[in-house]
Amino acid sequence: MGRPFRVGIVGCGQMANTWVTCLQREPDVEIVALADLDLARAREMGVRHGLEVPLFAAVEDLLDEARPNLVVDTAIPKARREICVAALERGCDVMAEKPFAPTRADAEAILDAVARSGRRYLVMQNRRYEPHLRAIRRAIEQGLIGRVEQIHADFFIGAHFGGFREHMEHPLILDMAIHTFDQARFLLGGARAETALCLAYNPASSWYHGYASAVCAFEMEDGAVFSYRGSWSAEGFRTSWESTWRIVGSQGTVVWDGSTGPEADVVEEAEGFLRPSRRVRIDVEPMDEQGHAACLREMLEALRTGRPAETESTDNVESARMMYAAIESAAIRAAVHVADGSPVAPRS
Repeated sequence: MGRPFRVGIVGCGQMANTWVTCLQREPDVEIVALADLDLARAREMGVRHGLEVPLFAAVEDLLDEARPNLVVDTAIPKARREICVAALERGCDVMAEKPFAPTRADAEAILDAVARSGRRYLVMQNRRYEPHLRAIRRAIEQGLIGRVEQIHADFFIGAHFGGFREHMEHPLILDMAIHTFDQARFLLGGARAETALCLAYNPASSWYHGYASAVCAFEMEDGAVFSYRGSWSAEGFRTSWESTWRIVGSQGTVVWDGSTGPEADVVEEAEGFLRPSRRVRIDVEPMDEQGHAACLREMLEALRTGRPAETESTDNVESARMMYAAIESAAIRAAVHVADGSPVAPRS
């Protein structure tokens, strides 16, 4: 087999190791260069993975000298626009860690570069690739609980990362809630959010400089409402990293604790004050790969075949716009349109 993917890795922090491990399993992938502002960190990662490749401090030098055709951006979010636009304009496809981009302006600049270059930008949304979540989506598609009208997700973990996250303005929304927003869209078959209302706050005991907690509500285009409550500075009774979920339909409800098997409670009678229902265990099919490995494999296969990827930029930007709108709503303490962040007019 040939090796059509010449990959340059930009950003050699902890997450890059996960990507490299997955990429090295692919017979048609060759990692040709590493870049990081800290060359010692790039060198260390190369040694760890047995990569004898050129090292660069600047993405432009990597692009000009190593000539990759695929760039993997695992740098910190604030560098996303610079890296992605440079790579796209030099004829590379790009895969990047979430989030799509840290700001709405950055996202639009990347989309413009995609359109101008004719190249592709794919985003890592590893938490879509979880067998319980995908089982819930199948159950919804099969009509187990009727029409989905409400989705509620809770995320409470006291995460002491240190590093850049603790200095972000919106660490929860930008670095973690984006996963849950994307999962909600996935459960709704890719539905877009139309409006957002968010309160972002930072408890007095928080060790984050920015807003480590938030409560958000979204009106989705299919009429469903999605609510999110989360905190990255909540000690005790931790939720799963996948959040805890309640999906309410016209004929029943699915609950999932983010770890064990999901369960539905389905209405059986059309009459009654509290209508009789039956509990249903949702069948969960095993997955050969999950998380990063599964998402990366799907993205590579999309590039190999030319079909759209599940997390293609033109779709995944809708998950990112929920994130931007939540931040914009929190800033003005009022509802905004997800598409452009403009305020929602009060109802007369």
